[in-house]
Amino acid sequence: MKISLDWLKDYVDYTGTVAELVELLTHVGFPVEETHQVGDDWMLDVEVTSNRPDCLGHIGIAREVAAAAGLSWRLPEVNLVEDDPKDVSEYAVVKDEALDLCSRYTARVVTGVKVGPSPDWMVRRLETIGLRSINNVVDITNYILMEIGQPIHSFDYNRLENGMIIVRRADEEEVIETIDHTQHKLNADMLVIADASRPVAVAGVMGGVDSEVSEETSIILMESAHFNPLSVRKTSRALALSSDSSFRFERNVDWEMAEWASQRSCALLRELAGGKIARGVIDLQDSPPPARTVALRMERLKLYTGIDFKPDYVTAILGRLGFEPNYNNGLITCQVPSWRYNDVSQEVDLIEEVIRIHGFEPIATENSIHIRLTTPDKFQKTRESVVSVLHGCGYFETISVAFIEDVYHRPFTPDNFQPVRVSEYIRKENNALRSSLLPSLMVCRRRNQDSGNEACYLYELAATHVPVTGGGVPRENVYLSLLGDGDLRSMRGVLETLVLQLDRASRLTCRPAPIFWARPEGGAELVVNDKVIGVIGVPAEPVMKAYDLEKPLCLAEIDFSALIELQGAIPQLKPLIRFPAIIRDLSLVLDEPIRWIDLEQAIRLAGQCAGDNLRDVRFIGIYRGKGIEKGKKSLTLSMEFRRAEGTLTHEEVDGWQQTILTALKGQLAADLRV
Repeated sequence: MKISLDWLKDYVDYTGTVAELVELLTHVGFPVEETHQVGDDWMLDVEVTSNRPDCLGHIGIAREVAAAAGLSWRLPEVNLVEDDPKDVSEYAVVKDEALDLCSRYTARVVTGVKVGPSPDWMVRRLETIGLRSINNVVDITNYILMEIGQPIHSFDYNRLENGMIIVRRADEEEVIETIDHTQHKLNADMLVIADASRPVAVAGVMGGVDSEVSEETSIILMESAHFNPLSVRKTSRALALSSDSSFRFERNVDWEMAEWASQRSCALLRELAGGKIARGVIDLQDSPPPARTVALRMERLKLYTGIDFKPDYVTAILGRLGFEPNYNNGLITCQVPSWRYNDVSQEVDLIEEVIRIHGFEPIATENSIHIRLTTPDKFQKTRESVVSVLHGCGYFETISVAFIEDVYHRPFTPDNFQPVRVSEYIRKENNALRSSLLPSLMVCRRRNQDSGNEACYLYELAATHVPVTGGGVPRENVYLSLLGDGDLRSMRGVLETLVLQLDRASRLTCRPAPIFWARPEGGAELVVNDKVIGVIGVPAEPVMKAYDLEKPLCLAEIDFSALIELQGAIPQLKPLIRFPAIIRDLSLVLDEPIRWIDLEQAIRLAGQCAGDNLRDVRFIGIYRGKGIEKGKKSLTLSMEFRRAEGTLTHEEVDGWQQTILTALKGQLAADLRV
């Protein structure tokens, strides 16, 4: 933001040197990048951060100088004389059809304008900050812009069809030629200012040639408005069209100052261009921003700064900044002024205001660093345990960006699923926030394949983002996802070890279930304590092709919150059984559709005849091929029998085994393979 020292003194009685002003502004957070003398004046190029659009004008900088130097600042007096006998409504009709994108639109009409050169004092000030003088009408709009930071636009009233202004969204592929003589094709997301038949300005960005002020102009319609910052930014980027106005609108101008800027510009137009101001103003507006009150506790100010400030001193600083402070019993209540509505919303913001005006130098420093140890929380403990097990099993951690390209996220999302996205104006490609970590692992596996890595075992622990039905903030969940070369059984063994590490009393089981991205019968739910915590599966062929992968692999994804619940469970100790076990391995011929979970449940139900002596039922493998008729499969399992008190006999086990086989024959038509 370039400012003129001579111009600045209109609003604050600063008497120091340029060097002192540079130091003063730098002290309060506005470093000066450059200074040079222009005639009898000085230009200062002040760096203004994006959260301070109120300082993109001389008045905003004057407020900061006044607060830092203990001075008072002032707005220039506006002498608005409405000497045209007609009311503004007799000249213009204004409609706002997009209140969500234009929350305030003001219009005044000035007649009898004589377009000509600007007075020398205005030309000098504009040229000091690098603006070329064009004519008195255009120079006034630039002057107001650089004075208060509120963009103003002047229309040649006689070139507006039917004297009409319509604030609306553009029609798809509507075209406008802007004052830089370039044509732009618009879309329905862009806001325009139109007359009865065509757009005459791109709202908040640039005016159109069709309504530009010229030497023949005699009636001016003066616009002062508040446009949605995001809308202006999107339009400006999409059209590759920027201006001093769009720069300010993008950062959100002061809603309340739109009317003052309108009065100021018309008063100058009457003074410098000989115009007459029509009575009244057209002021279309949505609800103004609600009043905001923020409180500052003196004890919190001391805690953050280490300085025991006096209440009178603090209220004086906040008062100079326009916060209207009111002190009562250790609490300072402030009314946030309209020009600071963008960046002051909580107590810490007021603390920042006090300390930047007071200065950071008086804050005490220490040569030593005090470190306070805290015990890890449950999330950290669980993460450490999980990482330890996975590293011990040969897995490597990956860290991927949270965005994924559509071509990669689609294989792992159901049909018609719409992920959370950032605007394509900000990120045109891979702008979808991932709802699963598996696509990132698959991309990583392909890179390893392309690099010649034969074996690859990867995991990632990170957040996923899923849209919420009806809109609102996306649901964020932390997941643990794994990718490993090899078969499902190997990864299942890793996950069983992981669950046992977290809770010795818990047991992981795989319950076959259809997983849309997995091969038929190649997917399962991961179950712990009768609760589904995730899925495991072998990717289907189309999924492998989508990532250009060749070597068979297995994937798993687990809700990390379920693992946190297991962490820290108190182990239940049981005495070791001293007596030997009897193991019976069986190969059963079953119909193809029968799942392992169904078979296991049937065995355990029939095995109640053995009481507690049936200790375990384990899956061994499946065979399909020679000797097995079509539509059937041979499944091998192992049953462990063991008695806590005494040795079992084979005769006892033979009887239990026969009872189980009889039940399986009746329920599942299972035959013992010989």
